[in-house]
Amino acid sequence: MHNFKDLLGNGIEELKLIGKENLLSKLLIYINILKKWNKKYNLTSLTNDEEIIKNHLLDSLSISKLIEQKKIIDVGSGAGFPGIILALYDQSRHVTLIDKVGKKTAFMKQVCLELELKNVSVIHSRVEELDHNNHYFDAVIARAFGDMSLLIKLTKRLIDKKGVWYGMKSKKIMEEDFIKQKYSYEIYDIKVPYLEADRYLVKIKNNEGVT
Repeated sequence: MHNFKDLLGNGIEELKLIGKENLLSKLLIYINILKKWNKKYNLTSLTNDEEIIKNHLLDSLSISKLIEQKKIIDVGSGAGFPGIILALYDQSRHVTLIDKVGKKTAFMKQVCLELELKNVSVIHSRVEELDHNNHYFDAVIARAFGDMSLLIKLTKRLIDKKGVWYGMKSKKIMEEDFIKQKYSYEIYDIKVPYLEADRYLVKIKNNEGVT
């Protein structure tokens, strides 16, 4: 499909995310900013519109309706996926984006500026160094992170007692350590329009079963 605006618009419609004011136009601006910065800073290995739409935008949008919490931290945000997308889709959320790489946080700040996103904070830091006295969240999400057990360990002090961890994963999720432990979890099979890949969202509750 050569009309990338239609590709994105049809994907949004297929995900039943229609009715969100300016979502499509802002996502198209996002693509242009990403491609411009990517030439200099190598933020993503994906360089053409179709790959970016399928693997980044629609992939991130595919979980939007499954995230119920309103105060979210996206760990290792990279180029802003899924955090900026979650913030764009539902502006009643406040999303904190954290990444240890300065060029990535600079890029995300520029995106938020150009898209006039008021419900996003960007932090240049390692998550384990974040001051938990000033930051508390009801959900932690990660897309390009490692093992969920490590994510829980690094962010346990930042999450509400009834908070939730989310991980965007491939089918390798079943090999991770938390599966063998006593975590209370759910795994959602995610269908990303036009993307031929196994995608899952794992949800782990912060309850007595989490140690």
